[in-house]
Amino acid sequence: MTTRVSIVFLLLLHSLFLSSMGKVHFLEEFGPDWESRWIKSDWRTNQQGTLIRTKGLWYGDDEMSYGVQTRGNRKYFARSARLESPFVTAGVPFVLQYSVKFEEDIECGGGYIKLVKEGFDPKSFGGETPMLAMFGPDLCGKNNKVHLILDYKGTGYLWKKQPMAPNDRLTHVYTMVLYPNSTYAVYVDMKLLENGTLEQDWEFGAPKYINDPSEKKPEDWDDRMYIEDPNSKKPADWVEEELVDDTKAKKPQDWNDAKEGQWQPPKTKNPKYKGPWTPSKVYNPKYSGVWKLKVVPNPDYKLVEMEPYKIGGVGVDVWQTRAGTIFGNIMLADSLEDAFSRAKLIVASQDKEREFKKEYDRDMEQKANEVRKRLDKADQLEREAGEPTEEAEARQEKEEL
Repeated sequence: MTTRVSIVFLLLLHSLFLSSMGKVHFLEEFGPDWESRWIKSDWRTNQQGTLIRTKGLWYGDDEMSYGVQTRGNRKYFARSARLESPFVTAGVPFVLQYSVKFEEDIECGGGYIKLVKEGFDPKSFGGETPMLAMFGPDLCGKNNKVHLILDYKGTGYLWKKQPMAPNDRLTHVYTMVLYPNSTYAVYVDMKLLENGTLEQDWEFGAPKYINDPSEKKPEDWDDRMYIEDPNSKKPADWVEEELVDDTKAKKPQDWNDAKEGQWQPPKTKNPKYKGPWTPSKVYNPKYSGVWKLKVVPNPDYKLVEMEPYKIGGVGVDVWQTRAGTIFGNIMLADSLEDAFSRAKLIVASQDKEREFKKEYDRDMEQKANEVRKRLDKADQLEREAGEPTEEAEARQEKEEL
C-alpha cells in the first residue's frame, strides 16, 4: 500500500512539474540547413543583400556563435521562417529572445527581429508586411536605442521609452517578455533594461487622463521668472557694428567707375566691436509660478485589453548602410526561465569573445603596420631609382586591410 501511494505521489509531482514547464514554440540555431527554413523574399529584390552562415571573425561559445550575417552595404535584408504551428499568446507569457553582434561599424541601420501573424507570405515579406512585434537595437550614429513596437488592434505603436543599446561589436542577448496581466520587461544579457505596463508605456488609444478643458490660465498670470531690467541701459561706448570700411585699402589705379561702378572699400573686422547688447535680467516681482492645467479622467478612455497574438513567423527585415551584423539563437517561448537557460550560455562566453576580439585587433594592427612599412620602403626606392617599384601592389594590400 505504501509503495502504491508513493508511486501515485511521484506521478502527481511529475505531472505538476510538466505542467509548470514552458514550451519553446520556435528555436533557430542556424545550422548548416538553415536556408531550408528561411525563405528569401522577393520584396525589393534588386536592392537586397545576402545572408551567410558564420560565427564571425571573433566569437565566444563555439556551438552557439553561429548565426547569419548581413553582406552588402546600403542594402535591404528580408528573410523569414514559418513556425510549425502558430504560437497563440492567450493566457501565457510571450518571450522573444535572440542574439545579435554588430561586427562592423553599422553606421546606420537596424538589428531587430520582426514577428508576423499566421498566414503571411514569406515571398512578399518586407517593409509593408503587417507585424505583431518588432524588437531589438537600432543604431544610427550616436542615436543608439532599443526598439519595441507592438501591434494593438491592427496598428503598430512605438514604445515611449528609448533605452540605449550596447555598441561594442560584441554579441549581446536581447530578451523581451509580455505577461498576461499587461506588464512587460526587456533585458539585455539577462540584465533588466526596462519594465512597466503596456498602458503606461504605449499610447494605445485614448489616454486615461486629459487636461481639464474648462481650465484656462488667468489673464494676469505671469509665468516669467526673470524679466529685462528696466534700469539697464546700453553704454554710450558700446559698439555693435561688427564690420567697418578698411581705411588702409586704396582704390586700384585701373578701376573704371563707368564699367565697374563706384569703388567701395572692402570691409574689415571692427576692433571696437563688442557684440549685440542685451539688457540684464532681474527677478520678476509679479512671477506667479509655472501654470499647470488640472487633469481629469478622459471620457473617451477604454481599458487596454491586448488581444492574443497568433504568431506565424519570424523575420529579419532591416536596412543597413554598412553590413556585417550577425543574428543568432532566435527563440520564441512562453517561459522566461527557458529563455534565460540559453541566454546564460552566451553571456558566460562573452569574456572569451572579448579576449578573442582583442587578439584579432592586435593582429590586424600588426598587419597594417607591416603594410605601412612596405609602402614607406617602396616610396624610398622609387625616389632613389626614379622609376616605379612594387608600390602599387603594396598600396592595394593596404586598401584591402
